[in-house]
Amino acid sequence: MRSSNGLVYLAGPIAGISGNEAIDWREDASFFFTTVGIDTRDPMRAKHVLLNHASISRTFHDYENLGTFFTSKGIMTRDFNDVKQADVLLVNLLGAKTPSLGTIMEMAWAFALQKPCVVAIEATGNPHDNHPMIHEAMSFRVSTLKEAMTSVSIILGVEL
Repeated sequence: MRSSNGLVYLAGPIAGISGNEAIDWREDASFFFTTVGIDTRDPMRAKHVLLNHASISRTFHDYENLGTFFTSKGIMTRDFNDVKQADVLLVNLLGAKTPSLGTIMEMAWAFALQKPCVVAIEATGNPHDNHPMIHEAMSFRVSTLKEAMTSVSIILGVEL
């Protein structure tokens, strides 16, 4: 059941980073949003088996034997459905060393569906920052995750 304050999708790199890096910030954001009555969709839900991986593989075939939501069809279908249902995307690109292809797709879906993307990204040096289409898909650009969470709350009409 959705909260009356809206739904935010938590986008950001997964492949190529540790399970802790992929999960921890999303859990922190989910906790924050829950306290202000905003629901979240997390692409790492039901994937805590990856928590202790030092680096999540960039090859989905390495995990597709773990179940439906680890297959290409499962990932694509669930994440696209989540983006369609969301009111806004919080995109955490902070610290990215290489482009996150899945995150780029999620931002493109949001742009096509006219959903705002609040993107936490460094002022310079992030690999997502040099392509004009990715740059234009960033509805709101901020420099910290805290500022991104606050911005999402404001967009959804929640007074902090």
